[in-house]
Amino acid sequence: MLSLPRILIDGTILSLVMSAIIFASIRYNPRLWLQDYPAEIRAKVPPINAQEKRAQRLMMIPFLLVLIGLPVYSTYLLRLENGGTISFLSAYLNAFFVLNLFNLFDAVVIDLLIGTFIKPRFAVIPGAEGMEYVFRNWGWHLANYLKGIVFCAIFSLPLALVALVI
Repeated sequence: MLSLPRILIDGTILSLVMSAIIFASIRYNPRLWLQDYPAEIRAKVPPINAQEKRAQRLMMIPFLLVLIGLPVYSTYLLRLENGGTISFLSAYLNAFFVLNLFNLFDAVVIDLLIGTFIKPRFAVIPGAEGMEYVFRNWGWHLANYLKGIVFCAIFSLPLALVALVI
């Protein structure tokens, strides 16, 4: 059986930890996220260099550990709360909703609120100054959120399996 408090708490924790990783890495070098910036900005600035690729790979270690680990742990805790067994569907839905809560947080808080309205200077890629207007493309934000739902739906399958066997 699913637990709304478990999903909300663990989804919020995932959102906050992932946000900390994202903002720390953007503060260090926003170009590490160049692939996630709008096409107009990517076209205007040079591609990431070898040093940035190394930093990007290093940043992805904690990013992926949290992105994988927290939904698996959440689903494991859900299993414990239910006497040690849950159905695959419950495991899958728990992982999906925890991930999708972060997807929603990313779309609304990180991309829209902070990226579009607050526009911190440290998030502007050198060479793309004055192009912040491209973030006001609501269709682009919606498309990214919908891609995130598909990602969550697919990525939750192995996470649920892992949480059922640990």
